[in-house]
Amino acid sequence: MTGLRKSLGFWDSVALVIGGIVGTGIFRTPAEVGRYLQDPGWVLFAWALGGVIAFLGSLCFGELAALFPESGGNYVYLKYAFGSWAGFLFGWAELSLMSAASIASVSYAFGEYFTNLLPAFPGGEKLIAIALIWILTLVNVAGLHYGKWLQNVLTSGKGIALISLILLGIFMGRGDLAHFQTQLPALPQGMSLAHLGLALIPIMWTYGGWHESTFVAGEYKETDRDLPLSILLATTLVILFYLLVNGVYIYLFPANTLAGRNLIAADVMNSIFGPLGKTLITAVILVCIFGVLNTVILVRGRIPYALAQDHAIFKGLGTTHPRFLTPARSLTANAVWASVLVLWGTFGQLLFLSGAAVWFFFAAAAVAVFVARKRFPDRRRPFSAWGYPWTPALFAAVSFWIFLNTALFSPRETLVGFSVIALGVPLYLISKRMALK
Repeated sequence: MTGLRKSLGFWDSVALVIGGIVGTGIFRTPAEVGRYLQDPGWVLFAWALGGVIAFLGSLCFGELAALFPESGGNYVYLKYAFGSWAGFLFGWAELSLMSAASIASVSYAFGEYFTNLLPAFPGGEKLIAIALIWILTLVNVAGLHYGKWLQNVLTSGKGIALISLILLGIFMGRGDLAHFQTQLPALPQGMSLAHLGLALIPIMWTYGGWHESTFVAGEYKETDRDLPLSILLATTLVILFYLLVNGVYIYLFPANTLAGRNLIAADVMNSIFGPLGKTLITAVILVCIFGVLNTVILVRGRIPYALAQDHAIFKGLGTTHPRFLTPARSLTANAVWASVLVLWGTFGQLLFLSGAAVWFFFAAAAVAVFVARKRFPDRRRPFSAWGYPWTPALFAAVSFWIFLNTALFSPRETLVGFSVIALGVPLYLISKRMALK
């Protein structure tokens, strides 16, 4: 893409990926996993399997990002692989639904935790969420260097917080190694492989975000060199952190009690520091959410910008700020719509509104790896997905399976989401006619 400043490097990408993954999930979803898996070996196996799935996705997006080094992420890949209509539908889905829902749900979570730490007036979490959306939007409009600097600082803070949680749990927690006794590889009584599949749904939500840096691929100094390996490194670090954190949880609390610990990180800190622990972990979670929100706002603002470069109907979103060289209108559009969604829904509604669509387009991106190799056999490939063709095939199958499970779990939200996406079909036809005039 033209007009955007190339100022990102390897470690900026690492910070964006880690920042996009590590939010509230690791502090909340272990309880959801514990509802289905009550054996410590199977719990850790499920988290490792989720990490493998995320790594497979990283390999797929790493190849596509190096092959098509333009800002816009999946919009660019689907456009080249399947045609402008596919890119348009993804771009419209992001503009109308996925980006705004992600921003709204993350900011809403921040508002809830903030008001829990510092009680505000009724409904205060929504106003705090909206205020935070606009503060971070203005930061990212003011320049990519501000957004990336803030992200680097917040990601460093997340790393320190997770390492501290691990070390405190190991050396100061009163745990028991007997908690790790497992029946793996045998299935415990009352458990089936279906339980493993159900546990993977919250796990994969917790791993979500490993592809975020591909949305700003056109703003790297050396995209083909820095982007693929930085995604793989960051994803590997997160997998390691998640396994260690869950190991600490199990060391302190038996696996069959995880389901009753919705705020398990707070339980860890409470067991070490008493009531002060709740305040400390809430502050840590706020930092993590803040970092995720900054990542989402920064990278998702590039999608409407990329869409506008190719489609006349969204031409107004395709300009950069004359001074800051950032997609200011695109960032602002996301902020406006996200603010509306915050006022409209609850955290759960916002979370599942776009959940199925996200995994549907992940599956499409995996298929795009195959199509791109056939359509562009002579194009330079600085990075190729390791283990091809099995890598994209496995990721496509798993993504489609998670899409189906999410749709069955939340049919109402999925129907609403795909109805909105379907509106992109007439909009695409209108845009094509506008281009012919």
